[in-house]
Amino acid sequence: MSQKPDKDGWAAFITLCSKLQSPEEMKKLFDLFLTIDEKETLGRRYLIVKALQEGKLTQREIADHYEVSISQITRGSNALKIIDPALRKILEKYL
Repeated sequence: MSQKPDKDGWAAFITLCSKLQSPEEMKKLFDLFLTIDEKETLGRRYLIVKALQEGKLTQREIADHYEVSISQITRGSNALKIIDPALRKILEKYL
């Protein structure tokens, strides 16, 4: 039996995040909502996307450097291929 995600809950969480004023507030909120494993997973995804966006390392080098699997890198790479151009500009600016 599969569960359907609560789209209204996700949207409400994103809205809540957008109202925060500082990185410290975000940290406190994420400490409340996310487990250590979830935060580590998000952190690894961030590093993967950042490295892919920079384009300085091969996927194998990213895997070795950050101790992540090639499949995780492939998921990040595939996600970058289909993102909105406006989001790509944001990533280029802030990553």
